[in-house]
Amino acid sequence: MAADLAVVDYNMDNMEPPILSVEEAIRKSSFFEVPSFIQPKQVGDFSEGMGEADHKILSAEACRGS
Repeated sequence: MAADLAVVDYNMDNMEPPILSVEEAIRKSSFFEVPSFIQPKQVGDFSEGMGEADHKILSAEACRGS
């Protein structure tokens, strides 16, 4: 099979260490942009809805385990 004959050579001299957490990505301003065709269509006015809500989110934190 042709794939068995392929030779791949990686030059890792200029590579930065991997980003392994959301917090580290935020510190390094490293974000993945979601293509517009994947994002849901906006319905209504977010700020108005949050202003009229009975319950308010004053702060939030998201953590992901590995």
